[in-house]
Amino acid sequence: MPAYEPSGTGDFLYLTIRRASLNTRDVVQSLSTALEVQDSLVGFAGLKDKHAITTQTFSLPLAKLLGAEGTSSEFSTSEFSTIEREVRQRLEDVPDLTLLSLNRHQNSLKRGHLKGNAFSILVRDLRFLQPGTDAELQSELHGAAQRLIQDGMLNLFGSQRFGKEGSTLQQGLSYMQGKKTRKWLLDLGMSAVQSYVFNHYLRIRYERGDLHNLVDGDLAVKSDSGGLFKVPEASAEMDRFKAGEICYTGPMFGRKMRSPEGPSRALEQAALDYAGKTEEDFKAMKVSGARRAALVFLHDLKLEWPDQDSVWLHFSLPAGAYATVAMSHLIHLEENSERDI
Repeated sequence: MPAYEPSGTGDFLYLTIRRASLNTRDVVQSLSTALEVQDSLVGFAGLKDKHAITTQTFSLPLAKLLGAEGTSSEFSTSEFSTIEREVRQRLEDVPDLTLLSLNRHQNSLKRGHLKGNAFSILVRDLRFLQPGTDAELQSELHGAAQRLIQDGMLNLFGSQRFGKEGSTLQQGLSYMQGKKTRKWLLDLGMSAVQSYVFNHYLRIRYERGDLHNLVDGDLAVKSDSGGLFKVPEASAEMDRFKAGEICYTGPMFGRKMRSPEGPSRALEQAALDYAGKTEEDFKAMKVSGARRAALVFLHDLKLEWPDQDSVWLHFSLPAGAYATVAMSHLIHLEENSERDI
């Protein structure tokens, strides 16, 4: 779900692409090769997994496509049309990739330029996943769906964030100890370490019985505006929290991260201690840092039953939330490094 629609004019070409068996970086490489543009110039708003049929928009600078040099302001309207036609022709030969639409906009797509993602997931063989009668399965799933709608799901990072058998996390930890690598690998590794600490922070709140409670000193986010504010006294904001108007946030440690106070800050320190890291360790790696909402509400979640042993799950998630985590809340899947929460 894009944060904005392309305007139809500007220096960047927006390509909406459907693909299967390709992750975002695979598509970037395919576009780079087919359209003769540096892969670093291919813009996108987020990363998508390869094990799905997905639709995603990419941006490319018109002036750099097909080996061109110069600025797009030097191209006439007819030359733009020629470029767009050539793009369509070249992408017809790229396997596992379908070009759905072309448009133009005045800026490149950047990470985070999206509201969220919409999902339609078919789960088959439910009896294998959750033994029981058809009526029991449907009742259990409907109950789990209502809890996600009313109480929200934990905004955990999915296991794919940490790499196969935790490889990306281990690389991130090695980078923090001085190992050198390319920037995009460094960014992936550091994101994994930040995410690991965040997930463990939620585990600490679970162990304290505070997953669905505010704690004095929390930093909360407003659901409607995204604004952050401090909660000196949890009791004063519990009604708004229970109504879903606000939610406490957890730490993504880095240079620009705002810190909570009092008991809430002590919980974040405990998560750092568990990982054997300090706030200064993250600042030294020059990662930005952020606050992340602890809960996500699936207000539009819908279930459809094509037969007694299968179910379609339709829902949307804000940017950065994981569909696999939502699935693990609904059905008995081992998904996450903190899956026991």
